[in-house]
Amino acid sequence: MMRRLLPLCLLALSACSGATPLELPDAASPDVVTPQVTVTAAIASAALANDCPASSGAAQRDCAARPASSDAGAGLVEPCGGYCRQTSLQITFTVAAAGAADPVLPVIITGIRLIDSATNANLDTLTAREPQRWQESQYITWDGSLRGLGETRASYKLSAPNWNAIGAGNTWNTYGRAFRLEVTVLVNGQTLVLRSGELMRAPEVVT
Repeated sequence: MMRRLLPLCLLALSACSGATPLELPDAASPDVVTPQVTVTAAIASAALANDCPASSGAAQRDCAARPASSDAGAGLVEPCGGYCRQTSLQITFTVAAAGAADPVLPVIITGIRLIDSATNANLDTLTAREPQRWQESQYITWDGSLRGLGETRASYKLSAPNWNAIGAGNTWNTYGRAFRLEVTVLVNGQTLVLRSGELMRAPEVVT
């Protein structure tokens, strides 16, 4: 009888002492690769000028629209015989990824500041609209999302700086003065802060 009780006592002692039963390892599972997406961006070019009205169908029939150079998007239009140079911004985005073949990444511009190049003073806040992307030999309408890997050249129209306020009531004081743009972009959950080189206000006439 004593021989039969001994194994039961040892089992009870093991349970009361908090000993952990030996567990067999799970079967080996395949490695899971988490896609790593990297997005870089840089301001390719920008123009500081005015904010031109959108061309309507009637205006396009009555007036010859003059497009800007290929790198400036819709930067220069000629509404009814008068030139209006559009304030604009061009950004180059580059997407690289490991383990993700075709990422779709929405791009949101959350802020654009006009800065005095000499003093770094914040002069004005601009807004972006009408995004476009470069395709083959022209800019086309863009939904604002980076698709797939590689490079996307984007263009935006910007609201015009308040030249009267910046020039303290004399807009001529804004010509020949150096400015910079600081653009904050949200893409793939990452905030990118882009800074342009020195920019000058574009002349009112075509040169």
